[in-house]
Amino acid sequence: MHASEAARLAALRSLGVLDTPREERFDRMVRLARRVFDVPMAAITLIDEDRQWHKANAGFDGFREGPRHESFCTHTVERPEILVVPDATQDARFAGNPHVVGEPHVRFYAGEPLRAPGGERVGALCLVDTRPHDLGESERALLREMADWVERELAHQQEMDHAVEVQRLLLPAAPPPLNGYELAGRYLPARQVGGDFYDWYLLGDQLQIEVADVMGKGLAAAIIASSVRALLRGGARFNEQGSAVTKAAAALDPDLTGTSTFVTLFSARLDPATGDLAYVDAGHGLAGIADGRGGYRRLEPSGPPLGVLPDLTYPAHTTRLAPGESLVVVSDGYLDFFPVVEEALQVAADVVAACTSAEEVVASFADYAGERSLADDATVLVLHRVGR
Repeated sequence: MHASEAARLAALRSLGVLDTPREERFDRMVRLARRVFDVPMAAITLIDEDRQWHKANAGFDGFREGPRHESFCTHTVERPEILVVPDATQDARFAGNPHVVGEPHVRFYAGEPLRAPGGERVGALCLVDTRPHDLGESERALLREMADWVERELAHQQEMDHAVEVQRLLLPAAPPPLNGYELAGRYLPARQVGGDFYDWYLLGDQLQIEVADVMGKGLAAAIIASSVRALLRGGARFNEQGSAVTKAAAALDPDLTGTSTFVTLFSARLDPATGDLAYVDAGHGLAGIADGRGGYRRLEPSGPPLGVLPDLTYPAHTTRLAPGESLVVVSDGYLDFFPVVEEALQVAADVVAACTSAEEVVASFADYAGERSLADDATVLVLHRVGR
């Protein structure tokens, strides 16, 4: 295999689109192309190593893939500009093609190359007709504009796949063993990956937990979330709770200011022996302690979100998690279901009262969100102290 073909195939597969289900955003494009150019068939075709595969098509009667050597579009990816075949029966390259001599009796073909973000030609936006004709200059320019639209959507898919992977790496492994406590968390993505994450880890004999929400969506938000997580983890090992958050905020400030981004954060450190909890709430405002009987107390704020104002000091507050109580922290994705924060926290307290474990509480939140359409990511973390 030639090196350029290997690079082309690598770029195609990195898009993460091959063999995925149909999507309305792509189906809409081919329906529009068919109407605009007044042709019976249009498709978004991707050229794999030995096959052609349609991400979307209109008018092809269930066709989804076929041999590459029978594809008109394989010729399109070999050239940098549009390929127009006015009459396939008069073109030596295609006159014997089974789609020309047999159904659907292709005569006209026009294909505009589709490029991956690196410039590799991975497929074509193509038009097909059963009658011969040409394509005027203005129509060729319009087909190029529509191909640009397809390319942006393909690149967006690749970015979202990368964001999903970054998001996955942000989430912690199984909760650390902690005698007398239960710990559980869940992240539920909305239609677009955002910057929510939760974290937990041991610092000697103490437990560190975080829930953060980066403003924004996609890969950029996920990358910023990764930076927040790394700075918090690094700083927590050498600083008390308030100092760790303050130093992380200072280190993040240039990036957050430069991207007009802010981060809400709840960060806490538990002494398991006593239940003492030192915490910082930086603009998060969605943390409370449920007593297991339907009551709760809301935790105090420490300051605005990270990135809102420079050179801020975030003081740590302290509270105690008594036996039978649960710390519940959610992200603002859950606020879409409630008119006010107090109602959201009361529902959380009621859920805690009805459940017998931290994992059951988290599962109840996940079920509640799963029954509704999430406009924003939703994250929940529950730390329960066993006993009463």
